[in-house]
Amino acid sequence: MKSISADFKTMLTSSKQLMVADLYTLTLLSGTVLYYTDAPQNITYGGHIFLAAQSSSGVPGFGRGPIKLSIGLQVESLEVDVFYDGDTLIMGKTPGAFANAGGFDGARVKVDKFLTPSLTDTSRGIVNLFTGTVADVSAGSGKVSLNVSSDLVYLSAAFPRNYFLPQCNHALFDAGCGLVKSSFAVSGSVDSGTVTTITDAGLTQAADYFAQGYIVITSGANAGLTRSVKSFSGGVLSLLYPLPGACAAGDTFTAYPGCDKTQSTCSAKFANLSRFRGFPYVPTPEVIEMGGNAPSSSSGGGAGLGHGGIGRGPGGQKNRFDLQ
Repeated sequence: MKSISADFKTMLTSSKQLMVADLYTLTLLSGTVLYYTDAPQNITYGGHIFLAAQSSSGVPGFGRGPIKLSIGLQVESLEVDVFYDGDTLIMGKTPGAFANAGGFDGARVKVDKFLTPSLTDTSRGIVNLFTGTVADVSAGSGKVSLNVSSDLVYLSAAFPRNYFLPQCNHALFDAGCGLVKSSFAVSGSVDSGTVTTITDAGLTQAADYFAQGYIVITSGANAGLTRSVKSFSGGVLSLLYPLPGACAAGDTFTAYPGCDKTQSTCSAKFANLSRFRGFPYVPTPEVIEMGGNAPSSSSGGGAGLGHGGIGRGPGGQKNRFDLQ
């Protein structure tokens, strides 16, 4: 059930004409909060200014798909579209570059409905239409599509959270890992490159130091793009996915190392063994196959070829090679 103020109810029953707008509140993983509206002018509400593309230069436009709400445990979703041109910026990047750099990943999106006789009158409050987390991002020419899932999506999380596996349960640089990402950032400058490789002779780290990590390109035609690193050797970064175009000499980037989540890497590469959350000494499952070469007893009741045992005799259990 939606909660609205008494003045809001009175307005709905007494007003013959109302102006309608959506307010979009985006909370990024970094903690930065962005405020936008699809109204024709900026709207001030709750001490925040919701920027409108029609009245502010460089502000993205917003639109959304239909909203469906139902009783039950079904995860609802909403598509929010961010429209932009070459002059539009979010955090210093075009929305497309911002999306490709992972800026919208995991962001919280709150969509509120604003109804009022005048866009300058916010005294009657708003109605929350949808709140959720960005589950998927698709960046195209002039538009970024955000697929937002309702909070019920958290019920799909794996349980228990920790598994008894040889690899670490933490992700590199998360709260459990405890390492500070900025402390491992390595700045570089491109000597030469292709769409799948970047060469910087100044990178003297050991082979595959950056493997399973990523780079963020900070200048040039590919500025703002992020790519995972497949392998690294002798100053050459091999990218998992190609760039739209090769980086030019002098383009700058920031590289971050990767982690294969093994105990040896945690100790030797990051000196972080005290926070290692893997279980490399748990015995692995073993499969015992009994049948053709298993010893049999003279009574024929053993696990060999005799009758009645777990072998291949009449009444026994066939092994996998004898199944018809």
